[in-house]
Amino acid sequence: MKRSVTVAALLAVLAIAGLTLSAQAAPSLEGYTGLLLTPTADALDREEYNVAFFTLNLEEGADEDIFAANLGVSEGVEIGFARIRPEDGSSETILNAKYRFRPEDAARPALAVGVIDATDEIDTTAYFVASKSLSKMLKIRDKEITSPRVHVGIGGGRLDGLFAGASVVLRDKLMLMAEYDTRDINLGARLAVGHGIRVHAGWIHGLDDFAVGASFNKVF
Repeated sequence: MKRSVTVAALLAVLAIAGLTLSAQAAPSLEGYTGLLLTPTADALDREEYNVAFFTLNLEEGADEDIFAANLGVSEGVEIGFARIRPEDGSSETILNAKYRFRPEDAARPALAVGVIDATDEIDTTAYFVASKSLSKMLKIRDKEITSPRVHVGIGGGRLDGLFAGASVVLRDKLMLMAEYDTRDINLGARLAVGHGIRVHAGWIHGLDDFAVGASFNKVF
């Protein structure tokens, strides 16, 4: 019942939302900055931070609640953690870090390296990822659809192999996302509701499981 109420409340926020989606990096459903379950080359800049809460309704195994936070400690360098609390079983805290060593420009993609679960509480995952806007290539002039981007990377651990994703923003409010996380296809959305708040929803693990949550981005 508690989980159903949480999902219903967040979906109600989706229905009444209507403010502009900012360009700030936002957390994935597992805490680290990214799309749904894959990281992107986006990173928080110095003095930016975000916090997030997600609930994952899983077809197999215990459902999970995840609380996460990330901090930009210098330009393109972020650190963070996620507290993963299964409905049955013990909680785990994973530590994450990312370094965006080249920002995106008109000709070149952003490049970043990172690690998920640096202390190997579940499965340490190192990765390299590139992210690039396709706006100029597609010559998009209609402001209804903006910011098409692609993300491609390679990793180990939980992201063992090639992963890829794409995102697009509709009417400066709603980001639609699709990705391949080396195992499954995932689909989702992220909606701005104002003042740095976003509502997240996604179908993950081959569209078998559903996740919903909210995040808050701010600069000190």
